[in-house]
Amino acid sequence: MLLLRTLVLEQSGHDAPVNGALLCGFAVAQIASNFLAYSLDEETEPGSSRVYIAALRKKSERYFLGAIDSKEDLQIATHVFKQILTLAAAPGAKPASAGEAQIPYHFVDLKGCKLPPARPEDHHSLTIKKSLVMKVISLGTSAPGLPAIESNSLIVPSIRFSSRMVSPPRAPDPSEPASPLPEPVPQVRVDTFEITEPVVESQPPQVPVAAPPHAPAAPQPEPAQPTPQAPPVRQESPSLFEVDDTLANLARVAQELTQQKLTVLKQEKALEQMRLELRQEKADIAQGSQRSAERVAEKEASLELLARTLAAREEDLAGGSALNQAEQRRIDERVRYLESQEAQMHNRDLAVRHKEQQLAAALFQLPVLRDNLRVALQTLDESLAWLGESGRSEPDSGPLRSDAD
Repeated sequence: MLLLRTLVLEQSGHDAPVNGALLCGFAVAQIASNFLAYSLDEETEPGSSRVYIAALRKKSERYFLGAIDSKEDLQIATHVFKQILTLAAAPGAKPASAGEAQIPYHFVDLKGCKLPPARPEDHHSLTIKKSLVMKVISLGTSAPGLPAIESNSLIVPSIRFSSRMVSPPRAPDPSEPASPLPEPVPQVRVDTFEITEPVVESQPPQVPVAAPPHAPAAPQPEPAQPTPQAPPVRQESPSLFEVDDTLANLARVAQELTQQKLTVLKQEKALEQMRLELRQEKADIAQGSQRSAERVAEKEASLELLARTLAAREEDLAGGSALNQAEQRRIDERVRYLESQEAQMHNRDLAVRHKEQQLAAALFQLPVLRDNLRVALQTLDESLAWLGESGRSEPDSGPLRSDAD
């Protein structure tokens, strides 16, 4: 089966118990009751499956499954289960009928709990679509669950009594033919009972009592009327009721003692487990303290070494700072020297540019000077030629030479 969680079911007609698929458990605070829905994978018609709703009662961390006694509780449980089906079919959708009242409920967290065997014959059945079974299972497992509502009533196992009397053989009738008599069997009352699923008993169970058959009157020497057997019945009936009540009380007391013993054993186991856990926690705490002390010592040693390293680095940084200051002063002086050299180079550059400008102006005037020099040289040549000619002609004219002088 496509199951996530199963519960044991004692189905009639089966020698061994069968497993049922747990759909979900839900609690309704309005009536302070819990309910459980399960399926046996029974296909009533194509596409439909039968599911069962049982009353889930909780008392002292124990769970009990039984029938839903009240008709009103059954109606409320059915209504809430229809709400769950609607939510599983279309998560997040609004109810189909806006005027239909919504009953508040919450899913019951059944993880880790032990559910007792149950009988489907005691539970109410519904028919739903087969496709909704897995959706309800998924919704029940994915939705957040809360603890089940505790039951205030005393939960005891229901006891079924059957009292029957085995009568001795009756006396033969003289009118009938003689027949072989069977062996005499003493009159014995057999009381049998069985403990079934726990239910909440609101009143003592009514035990049907079968009246013992009347024994025939003993033969008398003289004919006499048979004595009425009503007084023995009235005397034995109260004794039967007393025995049945005593058995019921004993079964209830035995159940309570067994429950108390189981509770005490569970408490002792829990205490022993707690002692072991406390011892383990103490050992873990001691080990943790020792480890913490070792870690603290290691951290202190590391911090001391780090402090020494930082002190050495501070000294190195202090020496480096002095060197850096001296180097910075030397760099500043070099910068000032370079700045002065740069200023001198700038002045020299300006002077060179001025001389270049002058040289360019001189070069610009050089052709004019050359022409002037050529003209001067020509004039000088002409003057020299004239003077030469004048010197050759000088002896011929004496007064001219004196004027020249």
